[in-house]
Amino acid sequence: MKALGLLVIFYRDIFRSILRSKQNKRQIFQQTVEVYTRSFSTVVFAGIFVGAILTLQFQLVLADYEALSMLGGITTSACVREVGPLIISFLLAGKIGAFTAAELGTMRVTEQIDAIECLGTDPLEYLVVPRFIAIVNASILLLVVGLLVSLAGSMLVALLVAGVNPLQYITSIPRFGGFSVFAAGMFKSMVYGTIVAGVACHQGFTASGGAKGVGKAVTWAAIYTNLYIVLANFVTSQLIDLMNQIFAGGH
Repeated sequence: MKALGLLVIFYRDIFRSILRSKQNKRQIFQQTVEVYTRSFSTVVFAGIFVGAILTLQFQLVLADYEALSMLGGITTSACVREVGPLIISFLLAGKIGAFTAAELGTMRVTEQIDAIECLGTDPLEYLVVPRFIAIVNASILLLVVGLLVSLAGSMLVALLVAGVNPLQYITSIPRFGGFSVFAAGMFKSMVYGTIVAGVACHQGFTASGGAKGVGKAVTWAAIYTNLYIVLANFVTSQLIDLMNQIFAGGH
């Protein structure tokens, strides 16, 4: 609970810094590009097989009910709502989250952050906020890339294994993957990206104890990030279902 409380306070300080100060757009852009390029190949590789695996699993069930015409819509909906945001956030946590925690942790234990404070610059605004915003931005961009790639891998497997042609696959998507599904995926991706960014920056920014402390910061960043993402997945799923019920009731 103490760790969660400290993280909440850290989030409060970050959002205060974002609201009260003018952000360095160039630095944020550079950080976003760096996070995106570091994760692009991993997301593409994972996305292809995620789409292929989901297609293999769903086609086994749908074939028994002679409902292969719905394969594209069901697979796409699962990718957008659940699997895509989760897989990408886990990849970001393992790659970018660990890197960010190690980078900030090294700055802390080598007293670079203390030196920035001595110069009268807010290290939170100068070091943390650009990285925080960049990870959130990149997580949304990577979700779009991952979904497009998973769609391609899914269509290929659907054609080769289930005999579903690409046109039939695509035409079934609107039945299960409308705007609300895509918005839900974007919302989850943003929430998970915020968790990855906040936890990684917090662990690195508060690291202590030399090289050993940096290693602990990276380890705890990975542990806490995955734990909070799983919890956030449950909460956001419940929230999205509740909103869908409200809007459905309104109509």
